[in-house]
Amino acid sequence: MDDIHHSQRGHQQRPWFTRQDLRLAVVTGLSAGLGLLSPIPYGYYLPLTTTAVLSSTYGNSMKLGIQRLLGSLMGVIILIIFTRGLELPLALGLGLALAITRLFGGILGLQVGYKVAGNIIVMGWLVHEQNATVWGPIRLFWTGLGIVISLWASQSIWPSRTIPNLHGQFASLLSSIGQELINESSRLKQQFPTATSPKQQQAIRISLQKQLNAARQQQVLAQMELGVNPEQHPLHGLWCRIDLLTSQLLTSLWAIKSLTIPIQKPDQIKQIHYKESELIDIMSTQILRISAELKNPKTINCQEFNPKAMLEIKTLTQDYNQWLEQTTEGTFTTDIKQISKQQLRQIILRVTLIDYIRSAIVEATSPHSKSTITNIHR
Repeated sequence: MDDIHHSQRGHQQRPWFTRQDLRLAVVTGLSAGLGLLSPIPYGYYLPLTTTAVLSSTYGNSMKLGIQRLLGSLMGVIILIIFTRGLELPLALGLGLALAITRLFGGILGLQVGYKVAGNIIVMGWLVHEQNATVWGPIRLFWTGLGIVISLWASQSIWPSRTIPNLHGQFASLLSSIGQELINESSRLKQQFPTATSPKQQQAIRISLQKQLNAARQQQVLAQMELGVNPEQHPLHGLWCRIDLLTSQLLTSLWAIKSLTIPIQKPDQIKQIHYKESELIDIMSTQILRISAELKNPKTINCQEFNPKAMLEIKTLTQDYNQWLEQTTEGTFTTDIKQISKQQLRQIILRVTLIDYIRSAIVEATSPHSKSTITNIHR
């Protein structure tokens, strides 16, 4: 019974009619009117093209449009060659033309376009043989116009929210990480800090990991919006930078949370912890500002981060470039007897992790990191 109830509930949640369906109906109807009212003949191929090409996403529409355009062009060329350049019997000529279509379709990697080419060859040869040289180019014109209309509609009429949703998920994840770093900074400032219970740590880890997994799943869908060769798209490089940054932040955050409670004695150690918390606060600000830039619509429209904003974020920790070396070399060379070896190791490890987070943020906000990270993810 539970399975049946769950299945019925899932069926009820599935919409019968979506905005994409309405968009397809409106665009196809307007295309049909334009094609029929146009003085150019064979206008009915315009709505046929929009029906076949207009998809829920821009990327899918682009792929289908390119397939259909290449297939149509190949079909028209082969049709004209065989009907006007070669004098072959119908059965032999038609079979040979379709075979060549399939051969070139495989070479070009067409999955749908070769069927369109075959349809053009059959229709042109059997129905429009007398005016194939006119019918073919006109059909090609209507096909190209239908593809342009479909691509325009997919981006202008109820466009997909996949990419904005992805940016929102990454931004939310970065905000959560920034808040956890603020909590760690607060602990370093406390005179008698309290440890986070293992149960709470596990809950935090699971929550952040779920957010990261959800963002990565959304990124797979968003890739479809980037059209042909999405790996070459600027937004792909931006997403790779953010994905790498979040992975580095989470790894360092888990390691910091696994350290023992900071001890605020002697005063020298207290000063180190204060310096650590100061840097963590600055890095939290950097992360939250990156999160805000992700949610900024201009980031999607420009297909990259605002260079000026990234430079400002990057320079916030510029004074800490040599902080790790100064801390390890200048501080621990004096009064070493007041610090236990275990405490020394914990401090050095925390300082190293904090500096690693700083370096990851600097790399993510550097202009040159775009190509580097894209190559890493290939």
